[in-house]
Amino acid sequence: MHTMVKSVRINDEEQEKLRKKAVELNKVLIQKGQQPLRDSELVHILIDEGLDQLEVGNSGQVKIIK
Repeated sequence: MHTMVKSVRINDEEQEKLRKKAVELNKVLIQKGQQPLRDSELVHILIDEGLDQLEVGNSGQVKIIK
């Protein structure tokens, strides 16, 4: 059985994109009276929701389908 890595390194640009998106989403959540998300929670949502939307395009590039 193959085990997956349990941690992922992200570069500074990716970290900043994640932070900005978390701020954007948290503003909306707070306006709706809900708890804000931690960055790690956002990553889990991306994995849970986003993996099913990945596909390989004609060029061989992996993309998120909309």
